[in-house]
Amino acid sequence: MSEAGRGATESPVDEDRLDGWKLEGLDFPSFRISLLAKVMDRLTNRTLAENSEISITEWRVLTRLTLLPEGLTVRQIAMRAWVDRAEVSRAASSLEARGLISRRENPADRRSPILTVTPAGKKLYKPIMKLRTAFHARIMQNLSGQEIEHLDELLTKLAHNLLEMTDES
Repeated sequence: MSEAGRGATESPVDEDRLDGWKLEGLDFPSFRISLLAKVMDRLTNRTLAENSEISITEWRVLTRLTLLPEGLTVRQIAMRAWVDRAEVSRAASSLEARGLISRRENPADRRSPILTVTPAGKKLYKPIMKLRTAFHARIMQNLSGQEIEHLDELLTKLAHNLLEMTDES
């Protein structure tokens, strides 16, 4: 079957394996998104534990710094990774202690050093990124390109709604 014709309807879902997926009173798509996120985080933690010595938060920091080699502050990383600054700060300290990232003075704000990835950090990043790419491809394997694009559009709308709610609080 062509990729455009493939989709979630091609292979039936084993409802018995989706225990807790639909619960009366919690039958919200957003609830199911949180269930998916928890499973993805659990599998990510397992992959990282089996293939490296870094945590999921450390991975998030390392990824942002590898993709933006000019460097970022803790605050900038937290904003881009959608996590708490304290969590990023702890992860950055751990990565720095192992020589995977380094700090340099920030001329714009001496209180917020700029973090950059080191050659050792880049070396660690590459094989893990291959695993992460394969992981995400496997998650999406039953979706057509059009379905993936539509899902991304819907998730982007939800992200905007959540950011609006965050701004209000």
